Amino acid sequence: MNMAGIPPEVRGLQTDEDEARIIRVKVIAGIGLAKKDILGASDPYTRVSLYDPVNGELTSVQTKTIKKTLDPKWNEEFFFRVHPRKHRLLLEVFDENRLWLPQCHAPWLNIPPAP
Repeated sequence: MNMAGIPPEVRGLQTDEDEARIIRVKVIAGIGLAKKDILGASDPYTRVSLYDPVNGELTSVQTKTIKKTLDPKWNEEFFFRVHPRKHRLLLEVFDENRLWLPQCHAPWLNIPPAP
């Protein structure tokens, strides 16, 4: 539950999937991002996607856009229900006006079984 006592939204697989795990992804900040605006700043946001390498994207979410900065601080959390042997997490940083910066893929090979 969050501070308001509301349970977080869990995206991804349905609850009845075998071997599913819930992961929490916290997008904290970007440091020294590329300058993309004419005035030397950017308006960055991060897109977090859960995908299956065989079947494509399952779901995605994005952080809020932080205006005119190269060092954004998002501090946002998202919850995904995943199958650790099948799914990958993709993080992409965008400027509000265009795609930019590297992507990060995260496999989950060692997620422990649910208690």
